[in-house]
Amino acid sequence: MDEPAKITPLKMATLGIGWFGINFFWAFHSTTIPLFLKNFTGSKFMISLILCLPGVAGCIIPPIVGYFSDRSINRFGKRKPYIFFGMLGVFICLLGLPFGKSFGFVALISGVMYFALRLAETPYLSLLPDITPPQQRGTASGTMNLLGSVGLIFYFLIGSQIWDANPTAVFVMVALVTYGFSLIAIFLIKEPAILQTEVEKTTGLSGAKIFEYIKGIIAESNVLKFFIAQFFWWLGFWMITSFLTLFVVEELNVGEGKSLLVSMIFSIVASLFMLPMGILGDRFGRKGIISFMLVFWAIGGGVIGLSQNLLHAIITVAITGIPYAAVIGIGYAFMLDLIPRERTAEFVGFSVISVAVAQIFGPLIGGKLIDIMGYRWLFPTAGSLMVVGFVILQFVRSRQNQKT
Repeated sequence: MDEPAKITPLKMATLGIGWFGINFFWAFHSTTIPLFLKNFTGSKFMISLILCLPGVAGCIIPPIVGYFSDRSINRFGKRKPYIFFGMLGVFICLLGLPFGKSFGFVALISGVMYFALRLAETPYLSLLPDITPPQQRGTASGTMNLLGSVGLIFYFLIGSQIWDANPTAVFVMVALVTYGFSLIAIFLIKEPAILQTEVEKTTGLSGAKIFEYIKGIIAESNVLKFFIAQFFWWLGFWMITSFLTLFVVEELNVGEGKSLLVSMIFSIVASLFMLPMGILGDRFGRKGIISFMLVFWAIGGGVIGLSQNLLHAIITVAITGIPYAAVIGIGYAFMLDLIPRERTAEFVGFSVISVAVAQIFGPLIGGKLIDIMGYRWLFPTAGSLMVVGFVILQFVRSRQNQKT
């Protein structure tokens, strides 16, 4: 297949519109869902069982939807139908959640919601390489994630103001923004035409044996090493993020509404650095910048645990927004450098699995660690896991360098 033509900044921004809505949802998930769940149980481990459901969904749905999305031919496109129906499911579940009266009901609806989100998320991520040439992917990823970070900020600003007064209104707001912005994006983005002959060439189609399919995946050893590396740094991230709001509320004695300010400032800092990091990755190499920033992130994450008040928490968490912006803005583009283009959504799906497994074990390990040893041990433990990810990353080579 021919590489896509260069795209304009406006088209990059169009990709970011839907990502704005998706990140609006993730801001709600990471900060407000824990506050919602503590009305049903006081156990952090029980809360973590719900918080890890996105990870469970991420281990099952992405490679399946990626496989079929790469091989889809219809007049609506390869990606758009999955995005539309997945986000519709999220919309319906968000409207039902605030009326839950039991932990079991909330767990069930939450599970459906996260599975629906994963149905849409992988095809949406695959739109970027579909319409963007390799030399622009760092910039495009930075632009898309910049608008995603703006989505985080908007949620923190609005959610912190209305959560205490009207929790139900927050759920409705998130439902409308997440679904509405996704619809705008898929309406504006035109997918490239795909021919039947191109789909038939895709690995694993036309009766290929499952053994050969798995062998083809294993052959992409550098991709697999990258997935393992990012599992460790996202494991550390989710350990911190899942309980950051509760740390600020319960350990630092800050009000629930004000606690969202910590994540909001973090997102502002990340937004400021997101696009510059993407541009730097395109110009000066992605792996070196990611490696340096991972070490920075590990140290910064550990320091958060030393916070004694709200101001300390805001400053220490905000600093980690810089390496976060680098890993988000450049990491996805670097991963795309490693994978075969004709299997984009499929390998994006496998990438989501490595992040999703971290999203399962991060809250579980973090919740159990807090129950046993308290909040303060959470942060240095998470930082050490990020260092492990950094070490593994050093053994990853891009496709351009694999023959040298």
